[in-house]
Amino acid sequence: MTQPSRATVVGGLALGVVAVSSSAILIVVADDAPTLGIAFWRTFLGGLALAPWALRSRRDREPLTPRDRRLLLTSGVFLAAHFALFIGSLSFTTVASSVTLTTINPLFVALGAYLWLGESLTRRTLGGMLVTIAGAIVIGLGDASAVALGPRALLGDAMAFTAGICVTGYLLIGRVLRGHLPNTVYASTVYLVSGATLALAAAGTGTPLTGYSATSWLAILGLTVGPQLLGHTIFNALLRSVSPTTVSIVVLLEPVVATLLAWWLLRELPADLYWVGAPVVFVGVFIATAANGRRAREVAGAAAGP
Repeated sequence: MTQPSRATVVGGLALGVVAVSSSAILIVVADDAPTLGIAFWRTFLGGLALAPWALRSRRDREPLTPRDRRLLLTSGVFLAAHFALFIGSLSFTTVASSVTLTTINPLFVALGAYLWLGESLTRRTLGGMLVTIAGAIVIGLGDASAVALGPRALLGDAMAFTAGICVTGYLLIGRVLRGHLPNTVYASTVYLVSGATLALAAAGTGTPLTGYSATSWLAILGLTVGPQLLGHTIFNALLRSVSPTTVSIVVLLEPVVATLLAWWLLRELPADLYWVGAPVVFVGVFIATAANGRRAREVAGAAAGP
């Protein structure tokens, strides 16, 4: 297999970071589309886009086992909760805080892998978790004390933090199923299950899935093509020629780029303590993920974040 040039690798990494970092901005732009509506169309359209490749990959393969089906359904529910919470958090807190707190999910992946998959949890990983949690607390305190944000910012922070926990279930199940299922099959199925879950939630709450402005539809299309498909696809492709640790470190730039985009496009700045807590979060995630290459791969696959 021909190795890509250095310029191709650097350009691909840069494009991938910008793609995933645009998620929160596009959600804010789709201001007349409700949380469940944005989450539904993002996952449903993403699943449909991958379906042809998934069907091709399933040819001449054994049928899915009942266990595989249960895990795929569970993963889709986790992903639906993740998107609903992450998108909803942006109505209460800043882009910077939301993306930063959602991006710490690799730490929960490491902890979940230790508890349920029997993988080792090193002292360095544990220390990174503690550092990251400390940084998250600082961000929360800053949002709580910011007059412009108000106390509701803490609710947004809690939703973003929980979104990071929910995507952990998606990643852990993916670690189990991707051993024998192609990535397109796993992703397409889970996206469609997630979309169905969100559609049921929308029907139950009376949330409209149509009738949005042209701007919101363009933003939703951008979410599907950019963060949902383009960003993840680039990172997964580059893992063949770039070490998972390198990709994981680059992915940690997502909250930084998202914050800069929010400042440039939305004139939105986070609370002052964010600039204290965010570096602590990044250091903690780096310490934990750099300790183990396999965990770093999960970081690269996570950008699911948002």
